[in-house]
Amino acid sequence: MLGRKLRDFIVEVKPKECVLLCHHNADPDSIGSAYALSKLLSRLLPDAGLSVVAPESVSSLSKRLIESLPDFEVYDDFESADFLIMVDTCSFAQLGDLASKVQGSSAPLVVVDHHAPHPEVSARASLLIVDDSASSTAEIVYSIYCDLSMRLEEFSALALLVGMLYDSRRFINARSSTLRAAAHLIDAGADYSKALSVLHVPMDISERIARLKAAQRVKIYRVGDWVIATSHVGSFEASAARALIDLGADVAFVAGGDDSSLRISARARGNFYSETGIHLGKDLMEIIGKMIGGAGGGHATAAGANGVGNPEEALEICVKLLIEKLS
Repeated sequence: MLGRKLRDFIVEVKPKECVLLCHHNADPDSIGSAYALSKLLSRLLPDAGLSVVAPESVSSLSKRLIESLPDFEVYDDFESADFLIMVDTCSFAQLGDLASKVQGSSAPLVVVDHHAPHPEVSARASLLIVDDSASSTAEIVYSIYCDLSMRLEEFSALALLVGMLYDSRRFINARSSTLRAAAHLIDAGADYSKALSVLHVPMDISERIARLKAAQRVKIYRVGDWVIATSHVGSFEASAARALIDLGADVAFVAGGDDSSLRISARARGNFYSETGIHLGKDLMEIIGKMIGGAGGGHATAAGANGVGNPEEALEICVKLLIEKLS
């Protein structure tokens, strides 16, 4: 169904220059999905130009994935396009310096993501291929291949497997269809050991220090039987939030940046969502994003927001809103 929608739209538009857009500091799910999707598009559009763009670079793990894929280059900008696809990117704020360029473009916009899209993105998009119950965007791209009965070549299968492993936290957050998809990817030629090795990198000392600083600066709130933790760091907000969860918090908010460029990462335990029904992306970060003059969104247990403002004040807003939701 999803694949046929995309194919039919492409046949209708007949693009000549297609750009696949990943979010800033693109992670392996975004990069792996974009790679496999670009290979699929090259079959549907054999005469069209295809490029993958990630503003403001890619993550260290994504660099390892890119090195594992032949003849694959990721650019940080694009000159022109008559067809745009946002991959694993649910808000324009995630496009960094390219946000205004994409918003102002007259090119049709397709969104392929497992996050609920920001209302601005939904309004701008020509086609939404979104499943927020999927563990990763890679799982959606895999479904597109299946829907179109297209054979996955070895490296596309590897790219998607790495994406699934990364975003599902090695299948901790997987559904049954995720595991079936992973098995099919391995059957298609993806090397499971290689996929794991791409994601196995000793934690950088700066990331370890950021995690320790987050623990050092933590503020703890108790609401009933739930433990909420907040902290602030200069970088690695998502990693620091995961560390606070590992230390015992049920929900963690970690802010980074400064007044002119504020970032907030939110993480929660799976049982917090299942017992409260509070979705970090839809119920908290979308609202917080607007409150800090930016945008936010994400999954039920992993979300974030970007905007402007004082980090400590933003964290207080996060806690206040969560307590209101719990009440």
